[in-house]
Amino acid sequence: KLVSTISSPMPEIELTKDPIGANRGKALSEQAGILARRARKYYHSRNYTPPYRPTNANWEITFRALGWKRRTVEKFWKVFCRINTSLDGAIKLHEFLDFFDLDWTPLTERCFTYFDTTGGGDVDFLEFMISVWNVCTCRVDSLSNFAFDMYDLDSDGELSVPEIEHMVWEFFGKGGGGRCLEDATKYAEQRGGAMKLGVHFSDVQLEHVYR
Repeated sequence: KLVSTISSPMPEIELTKDPIGANRGKALSEQAGILARRARKYYHSRNYTPPYRPTNANWEITFRALGWKRRTVEKFWKVFCRINTSLDGAIKLHEFLDFFDLDWTPLTERCFTYFDTTGGGDVDFLEFMISVWNVCTCRVDSLSNFAFDMYDLDSDGELSVPEIEHMVWEFFGKGGGGRCLEDATKYAEQRGGAMKLGVHFSDVQLEHVYR
């Protein structure tokens, strides 16, 4: 018996039909269309900001209490979305570091953790707005309050010797900041074993940061 076969065009016939795309997959015009769609998708993913739609009444109450108008909130929403590249509604540590061009260190992670007020491992828009308020309303000479709060781990209004050691090691690296650590712990021990926010902390800060 003869086996029937499906005839296919000869290569030379294909070449006359599509001299550029023959035996090369998609036609050139189709490939250009694919590339154009990919470019539009990439541009959209890099530049698209979803509109701000207030859905949490408590957030809106907080924003109004801080004196923010809707226009201001929308501006910060755009910044938030630029940091939160995944657009999932919460900034992750790696997005925070990428946006501000920071390397991971214990100190940069500590800053991020300070903004993550709920301890969920990310920063939602409410936490972001409150963090902006807390930092940007500080005078330059009162930014020490920000550093103090980050290392007052038990929130008792004092830095104990272990907390001071933790702070210095994160600033200078493990085993670093010897002179600063020695002076800070000695200063705290002379005042009951802890350093308080205000004169105590400012004295050490002036000695080792601004000189």
